[in-house]
Amino acid sequence: MECFFTSHPFESPSGNHNALLTFSVPDLGIVFRAQFAGTDIECEYASLLSLLEFVEINPHLFRNKTVEIFGDSFEVVNQVNRKMYCGKDIEPYRNMALLFKKKIPYVLNYISPRENPAQNQLGLST
Repeated sequence: MECFFTSHPFESPSGNHNALLTFSVPDLGIVFRAQFAGTDIECEYASLLSLLEFVEINPHLFRNKTVEIFGDSFEVVNQVNRKMYCGKDIEPYRNMALLFKKKIPYVLNYISPRENPAQNQLGLST
């Protein structure tokens, strides 16, 4: 089953750097959105981890299906796939994604922002 994640940074009225996290599972008609404060890469990881937690707590929705996850963060996809260096500050996020991989067999691939349904559902131009 195909799943998608992304985050969109914005400045909150308080001046804090925040993002809107989004993941979607089109086959199930699911779209999730939440605000998160952090750096751009932390927000991308938070979006992926939110999706992975959703998959874990809803096994009945994903039973007997291959979980294919697509994200438009080149850095996150390649760090989790161990094809790119991951700094110590981001390592805890990457390690959480790898722990989920032991519980949920998933494949993680890159998709361009324009092709990402999670991005498109935000109504944002990329």
